[in-house]
Order: sequence, then C-alpha cells, then structure tokens
Amino acid sequence: MCLAGAVGAGAELLAAMPTADLCAYYVWVPMLPSDDRNAALAAAHRFSAPRAAHYWDSRRHFSRRMAMTLAIDKRPSGAPGDESPFAWDVYLAYRRGNRDIAQPDFWMHQLAVEHAPRFDSDEWQRRIAAMLAESGV
Repeated sequence: MCLAGAVGAGAELLAAMPTADLCAYYVWVPMLPSDDRNAALAAAHRFSAPRAAHYWDSRRHFSRRMAMTLAIDKRPSGAPGDESPFAWDVYLAYRRGNRDIAQPDFWMHQLAVEHAPRFDSDEWQRRIAAMLAESGV
C-alpha cells in the first residue's frame, strides 16, 4: 500500500466511520529501494490508530498469494530479478464473518488492472458504509 492510499483507504475511512466494528489492516511491501522494515515502521507510526494493525511483508508472501487470488498478471517489481506477480496498492474489503482472506467481498486498486475498479476514496467509503449498513452496524 502506498502512503497516499493509506490516507484515503485507511486513515480517512477510520476517521469518517468511528464505529468499533470497522478495522484497517495495512500490509506494507518493499517496492522501492527505500522500502524496508524501518520505512514500514515509520508508516505504521504515522497511521497508528486503535482500530489499525500494520504488517511488514518483506518477502511479499501475502502479496503473491493475493496476486493469484485477484488474478493480477505478472508485473515487474522494484526488486531486480523479481518477476513474480504480486499485489500492491490494492484495497481489500471483507464483511463481518468472512474468514477467507482469499475472497474479499470487494476490492479496488491503483494498478494497471482492468477487471476491478480503480481506487476512489469517496466510492471506497460509500461501499464500506453500505457493507456496515447491511450488517446492522
């Protein structure tokens, strides 16, 4: 997740919807040479909130799994020689009770992907609000 997406998809969303039933999980992955554990910790500090959890996916294990799940094609990464597909700058939403991380209820992205909507902060918040309303929150 990039910092701009972290603001729109996470921080603004949590601020706009103070319900305790809404949580944000950030997964930081190395994309640029400066992306390391310390950068992830700094981002986690910047976007800390009681309903937010942060994870560092140094070897992109989660990112590769989600690329397969979301049908994201091979895309060159920032790491030399790493041509495996992986998901980054994706925003995944899960309804209460959905325990299958491989099956988000909906998702958006900031990639060159055409089979899912491009991230839009306002639309993201509308979709999350609708999910919360459906669950009676």
